[in-house]
Amino acid sequence: MRKFLYIKNPIYLIFFAIFISSVFSLLLYGTIKLEKNITKKMIEISTFDVISIANNNASSIEKSLQTSTRAYSKELEVNPKSRVQIEENLSLLLTSNIKYAYLIYKDARGIFRFLADGAKENEKAFLNQKFDIDDLRWLEVFKTKKPLILEHSYSQELSITYLVPILKNNEVELILAIDFSIKKIEEINKIINWIQYTIITIIFIVIIFLIILLIQTFKYRAIKKSAYTDKLTGVFNRNYLQESESFINLNEYILATLDIDYFKAVNDTYGHDIGDKILSQTAQIITSTVRINEDIIIRYGGEEFVILAKINRNDNLSALNVIERIFKNIQNTQFYINNNEFINVTVSIGVNLVTYKSRSFSDAFKLADLALYDAKSKGRNNIEIYDEIKNKNAESILSINEIKDAIEKKQVICFYQEIVDTKTLEISHYEALFQIIDKNGNIVLSDQILPIIKGTFILRNITKTILKICYKKLQEQKNIKININLNPKDILDNSILQLLKNFALEDNISSRLGLEIVENEDLINSKEAKDNLLMLKSLGYKIFIDDFGSGYSNFIYLTEIKSDYIKIDGNIIIKILEDKISFLLVKSIIDFAKEADIKVIVLCVNTKEIFELIKLLGVDYAQGYYFSTLQEVKIENLLHQQTEV
Repeated sequence: MRKFLYIKNPIYLIFFAIFISSVFSLLLYGTIKLEKNITKKMIEISTFDVISIANNNASSIEKSLQTSTRAYSKELEVNPKSRVQIEENLSLLLTSNIKYAYLIYKDARGIFRFLADGAKENEKAFLNQKFDIDDLRWLEVFKTKKPLILEHSYSQELSITYLVPILKNNEVELILAIDFSIKKIEEINKIINWIQYTIITIIFIVIIFLIILLIQTFKYRAIKKSAYTDKLTGVFNRNYLQESESFINLNEYILATLDIDYFKAVNDTYGHDIGDKILSQTAQIITSTVRINEDIIIRYGGEEFVILAKINRNDNLSALNVIERIFKNIQNTQFYINNNEFINVTVSIGVNLVTYKSRSFSDAFKLADLALYDAKSKGRNNIEIYDEIKNKNAESILSINEIKDAIEKKQVICFYQEIVDTKTLEISHYEALFQIIDKNGNIVLSDQILPIIKGTFILRNITKTILKICYKKLQEQKNIKININLNPKDILDNSILQLLKNFALEDNISSRLGLEIVENEDLINSKEAKDNLLMLKSLGYKIFIDDFGSGYSNFIYLTEIKSDYIKIDGNIIIKILEDKISFLLVKSIIDFAKEADIKVIVLCVNTKEIFELIKLLGVDYAQGYYFSTLQEVKIENLLHQQTEV
């Protein structure tokens, strides 16, 4: 019984109990209908012969009395021989099922009396004996002048009485009554009644069980709430986080970690009871500040809280304002200690504004925790926002020699990000993004590598390596298109140009290898670069102008090099929903591109709202986290992705 009290989520059992009750209720209803139908059908079958015999006897009696000028009742009173003859004929009707057969008349005072009785001598009613009717329907025979069947549900011996009127001058003089029983009906009804009682008992038991389950459900919910709620602060605890982690949509929240500054000193100075009060008051401030049914508060452990602030329409600002209000409200609150003594408490907060880039809650939390560490290292009592670039550069940075060795050892790999057709949502292209595996097997991102090799010959070698990797990929998969990024100096490098010329000699390669170039001042002003791009176009390569709108955008330049695609800078796109200038800029680029027959690709499409807007503007292709994260090539298969450098 003790185990039963703690059923894990009895809600399913409740639905099952309701289902069983419904099934048995339908069965009960069905048996009631069945009982009525069986009774009706059995009566029809069993009364067929009786009715025929009774009608024949009534006709015979009527014929035998028609010769008299007196009333039928007077005739039988004065003519005992006729009455005896009729009684003998009635006695012949008696069987195991037919119990009684008798003639009834109604006297001048309306009292029913026996005139003839076919029963045995010791059971026979005497002449003119009073007959008490138990059903007013007897009187209907006198009105309708038609036979009538009476069913007796209350009688154990008799189930049916059949009444046949005997007429004289078109008036009812006598009634021939035949009482008979149908034992089969009783037997069948007993079985059906037993079934009904059984079903009622089962329904009763199920209802009792259902009541118990309802009680258990409330207990379960109370236990679950207790298990997921921090008893001290009343907010969610770590158990809740572990249970819900996989269901939290990181695209909808920013994540903040909050830590009470110098909390150990509070405990050491005032005691743990006061420390608990501080924790409780802090939780109350956070709870009263966040938005109900939108933001989530979790006591992560000790004096640390996790806050998930909901983003509205890709607007980080409103969520960040919540975090800032929490910070200020705690800062401006005097915390009661005892005896009118108050202290001020401060907190440090780390914020991750790019949770959508994380693969899991744990990864997003780590980044917020890094920002929290920065906040503490800067003296506490402040808010720090995770700096993606800074933290990437702060991680393991390779030296130039290490990068050079990685190229030689074929430790350069590619990730491929989808470029999606906005109309069909089919993948149109992939953008190749390179990374390096260091000597410890760690992945080093291109953002960490490019600043180191900028202006060196290694950059050229990286480009050539990526070209060879993508070339092999295109040979292996004939139905895909891949874009690679070239810097302006690559366009002027003869070795890279020669490599592209060689690739173009193979059928269906150049048409599937897109060249993405970030426009800058050198590229715009270089006639040689423009000529080289036109030459590459003549070989079948498609030209993509990357990060269009980032600073050197020149519409005339697009016509000079006859670009096939432009990729609108993502920094503009992320502001398109709330910034009118960004919206108008994007719209003007799209309108121009349509007139110039240039396809448009939009970067940083990270939310459904952005996707729907750019789709309305007529953008051809989109790229961003809304569709997927970067598709990682598994390290164990890397050797199959590489080509000789």
